[in-house]
Amino acid sequence: MSTLDSVREGYQTFDDQRFAPVVKGAALFGLLAALPYIIEIDIAGMELAATLSLKVLILTIIYAYTAQAWNIMSGYTGQFSFGHAAFFGIGAYATQLLLVDIGLNPWLGMLIGGVIAGLYGLVIGALSFRFNLKGHYFALATLAFAELLRFVVTNMSELNGANGYFKPFPRDYGAEYGLAAFQFQTDLPYYYVILGFLFVVTLVSWAIKNSWVGLYFFAIREDERAAASVGVPSFRYKLIGIAVSAFFTALGGAYWSMYFNTIRPDTVFALFKNVEILLPAVVGGPGTLIGPIVGSFIVTPVSEVARTTFSNINGLDRIIYGAFLVAIVIYSPQGVVSWPSRARALWNRVRSDEEVSE
Repeated sequence: MSTLDSVREGYQTFDDQRFAPVVKGAALFGLLAALPYIIEIDIAGMELAATLSLKVLILTIIYAYTAQAWNIMSGYTGQFSFGHAAFFGIGAYATQLLLVDIGLNPWLGMLIGGVIAGLYGLVIGALSFRFNLKGHYFALATLAFAELLRFVVTNMSELNGANGYFKPFPRDYGAEYGLAAFQFQTDLPYYYVILGFLFVVTLVSWAIKNSWVGLYFFAIREDERAAASVGVPSFRYKLIGIAVSAFFTALGGAYWSMYFNTIRPDTVFALFKNVEILLPAVVGGPGTLIGPIVGSFIVTPVSEVARTTFSNINGLDRIIYGAFLVAIVIYSPQGVVSWPSRARALWNRVRSDEEVSE
């Protein structure tokens, strides 16, 4: 037995243990927690922070979080949403509206925004699923609801129209910089807050996936008619999926509104925001637990590197970034997380061919 086979067999033995998911999760989040310090390490006169700054790391974790929330609905139940910017924007606007107009603590505003987004998701789901919209039609319906909300918010003077909201200082709502005020004077605390968000949504996603709710979700994704024929109430569980997904996506929008200084309809409700939310999960591997996180660590840094490297030619960074994503989607439709198993299959095939030739 070769060394590679021994390592693979040892990993398989470890992976079969009940505690393996806990160990792997702890290792992953331990690594993510250490990343802000790892990128500062000087190796041969080069720092990773030169290309992967703390701000890029925060953006990466934000989109890993929102993609994980999107994955609960679209990856698990197979109901592909192209309108999650609606939930993201609701979370951002509800937090700022309650904070600016009545001085409500942003943590409470965030939860209220999550509930409103969940209710909006139920409305979308009830109307779409009642009329049996599926596949491309359901995706277009979610996009239509998101665009409808963007136009409404843009034209509402009560929500400051196209100008949106400016984030107030903590003293404006009787607080000091810190966790209670949801505002910090440096980026590092923001990083750990969004990492905490990612941990919570990943834990919820894992719990759903390993419960009977997840079993129903995957049954609906694989064959909704067959699932219904054995007693799975598909309409109810699709509503649960969209409500949970919308709630957590709105929390991501609330975080966005507290990290950046301004929010406007053309940023938090933007058409491209829908793409940014779902892309990490699609690239990483829809329906998998680790896929949205892996996908975000590919999509977001590549986007930033392309933007900074080819900024002298207008639009070139978008072309290169788009070509990169198209190549991944075409040649790896199951996501990047499928690459190890595909490599193992290729390796086994090569070894089998060698044995036959001998």
